Amino acid sequence: MDTAFIDLDILLSRVRSPQSRAYLADAVKAYKAGALRGALTSAWVALVYDLIVKYRELSALGDGAASAFLQSWDNATSTGDIPKLLQLEAEILNDATANTQVVNRLARSHLERLREDRHLCAHPAFSAEAELFEPTSELVRLHLVNAIDLVLSQEPLQGKAIFDIYDLDVLSQGFPSKHERILEYVEQRYIVHVRSQNIRNFGTVLAKSLLKGVPDRWDAVDHKISSSLVAIRDRAPNHWSDIKLSIVQLLDRLEPPFRPRAIAFIAVFPDFWGLLQQSTQIALRETAENSGELTELDYRILTGVTLPQFRTSLLSLIEGLSDIQLREAVAIAPLSDLWSKALEKYKESGSWRSSERNFSDFISPFAGKLDDEKLEQVCEAIMSNGQNWDAADTDTLLLALFRNTPPKDLPSAGARDRLYRNIHRVRRVEKYEKVVTFLQSDGWSPPPIEAPEAEE
Repeated sequence: MDTAFIDLDILLSRVRSPQSRAYLADAVKAYKAGALRGALTSAWVALVYDLIVKYRELSALGDGAASAFLQSWDNATSTGDIPKLLQLEAEILNDATANTQVVNRLARSHLERLREDRHLCAHPAFSAEAELFEPTSELVRLHLVNAIDLVLSQEPLQGKAIFDIYDLDVLSQGFPSKHERILEYVEQRYIVHVRSQNIRNFGTVLAKSLLKGVPDRWDAVDHKISSSLVAIRDRAPNHWSDIKLSIVQLLDRLEPPFRPRAIAFIAVFPDFWGLLQQSTQIALRETAENSGELTELDYRILTGVTLPQFRTSLLSLIEGLSDIQLREAVAIAPLSDLWSKALEKYKESGSWRSSERNFSDFISPFAGKLDDEKLEQVCEAIMSNGQNWDAADTDTLLLALFRNTPPKDLPSAGARDRLYRNIHRVRRVEKYEKVVTFLQSDGWSPPPIEAPEAEE
């Protein structure tokens, strides 16, 4: 960059913080007036001030390193501890490079030169005896441009702290649970605020969690981890090729106990299959083929049923699931290929208590994933079994299922008519009143019910 042709007033407009812009304006005014030593001194002050501003932004986002530095800075400020403030000022470039990563190493080398030249201007003892440091106009201009380009115009991007912040966030109630919302959230809260190198590291950490279960506390929210990785793939495509290479290496080197996880991973990211070594593909196929022989089944493997290379083996595995295994499988991964078997278990409920439990265990986990045909099947399962009709919680469970269904997937008018007529036939009008009321919310009207013939 030829700094001689850069308009400093235009550069000044690029400074993000209004307060930092005011400090740097002093440096520009001094430069234009020929007070070059004063310009360098003001430029350094503006730089340090702007780093503190960035630290406050990062601290508000949960960056522990930024918060720790600010605590020392604010404590020294409140007590008037000048030596401590001078020490922190001297350390801030190293801290911004090593801890918060607000500044990269190349930028630090340029900014350290600014600090050294500022010291020569502000502290005569730093220069040779009887020699006054006189910076050239070109040197001062270069420092002003570097201060703006490298720091003052930049958004504070998160560095290593991103992992600690995400760890707390993904386990919190505030982290979205629906896939589309996760994509937007991860992009806005993380991707646009993270340095390029750390985006690559972030993606690799997410993949490692899905493949190896580290940290183990993320297993409970693995669908959020998976969607977060999809967000990086779709919203940060420039970094995906590097991340993909790291993931392929992880897959090819994966230890045998983690192969069911690999199958689940490829079910979400099928493009990886063609990138694997042939030996890895063979090992994964054999894992699916022989999974029924395991004493402890990792139910995540069942998600691979959508892939043609595993489908036959995993359909056979699903067919052989015991009632207990089916409950556990549906709880972890309510797959469409488990639906028929789950519905049959509910349909065959032998008592009121088992009916309620079977609805909760076999039907409710599919909430939000059932279309009108499957919801009609649930209604038929209720109407065909008196234990299901009369179980105390059936109406509440059915209403919750409908409420979690998009309007377009609710039962057809014909199916609603059949349900309504059967409610009257078995005289359960009051029990299912709220269900009927909800089904009318999109315009459906119950059919007329013929009055029973009077007894002679």
